[in-house]
Amino acid sequence: MSSSVLPPEAYGAALAVLPGMGPARLAALLDRWRPEEAWGRVLANGAVADPAVAAACRPDPPGVAIAWARAAARVDVSAVWAAHRRAGVTVALRGSPEYPAPLAGDHEAPAVLFLKGGGQAATGRRVAVVGTRRCTRYGADVARQLGRDLSAAGVAVVSGLALGVDGAAHEGALAAGAAPPVAVVGSGLDVVYPRRHARLWAGVASSGLLLSEAPLGARPEPWRFPVRNRIIAALAEVVVVVESPSRGGSLHTVDAAVARDRPVMAVPGSVRSPASE
Repeated sequence: MSSSVLPPEAYGAALAVLPGMGPARLAALLDRWRPEEAWGRVLANGAVADPAVAAACRPDPPGVAIAWARAAARVDVSAVWAAHRRAGVTVALRGSPEYPAPLAGDHEAPAVLFLKGGGQAATGRRVAVVGTRRCTRYGADVARQLGRDLSAAGVAVVSGLALGVDGAAHEGALAAGAAPPVAVVGSGLDVVYPRRHARLWAGVASSGLLLSEAPLGARPEPWRFPVRNRIIAALAEVVVVVESPSRGGSLHTVDAAVARDRPVMAVPGSVRSPASE
């Protein structure tokens, strides 16, 4: 495909594959220029001349700019675009019709999203069900029941498809076969993590919406999970914590929900259980 006919989404996807391109840096680029213009600036090693982009690239803006320019020179934008199309992945720029409406006005809305499934899944009522990966049997049972009952009542269950509470909630939602579930993951949509949830991933993608701000091939690096939790909070109208230790990762979702004035609820658990701290 000739670069002259590539859509803006192709350049958005190509920018997302560059090294060190986190959400804040990508947003800074696309707040300043259209995707194809931002790509040209990156190629020319000129992106950090903009103060906002330079601020997002601290502590070493020149070093980031050099790494981007070198990597961009090796990236075939049309190949990146073709790979996402072959995989059935929709690339949605903030402000485009494909972009999930509940996220569009968020103060930390991703500049680019990668989607599989139906975007309409995020337009109805939505409740996030989150909690620890090391949940008890009780926690898994409650998460599964909440997922099933919420879906049966027409409410989309939003979670992260992680082990433990997240996966159990989506199992329940899929079993109900009613409201479509929504999952926000911390890797490219072709990198299933955890691998044992491959069937869950496929089920959510076919009956609901699977989304990420990471392009194809992106590994589940640890930093991606706290960052993706803001998206779960932004999508949800209510956040329910089933089980969490006092320093659990789901508390990142709680903090993001509180910052957005979302109600946060907690499932009662045993006062003797570390999972319910």
